[in-house]
Amino acid sequence: MVIKGKIGRALLGASLLAAAPLVSAQNGAEIHTFGGLEMGYGTFSFEQKLDQTVVFPVANLTGGVAYKRFNAALNLSGSVQGAEVSEEDFIGTAERRDYDLTFGYQANDYLSAFIGYKSGKTDLDRLSRDESPIASSEYYKQSGAFAGINLGRSFENAGKLDFSIAYALLDGDNFFASDGDGVEAGETREFDDIDGRSSGSSTGYSINLGWTIPISGNLLFRSKLKHNSYQQDIRFDGQDFNEIREQSNMLIVGVIGVF
Repeated sequence: MVIKGKIGRALLGASLLAAAPLVSAQNGAEIHTFGGLEMGYGTFSFEQKLDQTVVFPVANLTGGVAYKRFNAALNLSGSVQGAEVSEEDFIGTAERRDYDLTFGYQANDYLSAFIGYKSGKTDLDRLSRDESPIASSEYYKQSGAFAGINLGRSFENAGKLDFSIAYALLDGDNFFASDGDGVEAGETREFDDIDGRSSGSSTGYSINLGWTIPISGNLLFRSKLKHNSYQQDIRFDGQDFNEIREQSNMLIVGVIGVF
């Protein structure tokens, strides 16, 4: 199996645009579609709201098209079951959903550039630890545009290694539940006293590290590690809360078909 120099059209969020050149070399076609399913584990951390890092199993469904040096891909991912959350003041269950649409251009065998749109939302159902438990819900959502580059290197008989980095400008839409302490007269509202819907602006970056190798015919195996880190400025009832940080990670493996 000789793949060096033929698997080179990968980009952030695309499931395996890298496969298109390989298939093209086999059948002479210029347009390729691809799709696949990957499974693994994800984490979510929000230190201003949660003391613990939430861990849950995830699935990623992907599909797209590649034409010559241009490509487009859609990824839909999320937790396949709720993750248990245990805090000092409450217990709960968290779920996560993400999608991204990416458009890319392959500059050469090693470098590609891409732009896209993404949206991610974490839902948290809470139950207080009071003698008379009170149920509440929160969500944290961020959506917006991103852009970045991908660097790839093919190895003979060893597949292709890709590294991607992207910068995002996002809008935040949140619904927070207060921790129940309230704000006493003369006190300044703290972040965990926010109770209700709020908005904000967010910036940050994503890093991806992936490895891909053909396994049979038009099928390829891929493993990917993805890290997101975003910092949000939130305004609520005339008060600003700046540098509110959220982070998420995802480690997935799966099979992609290119046609």
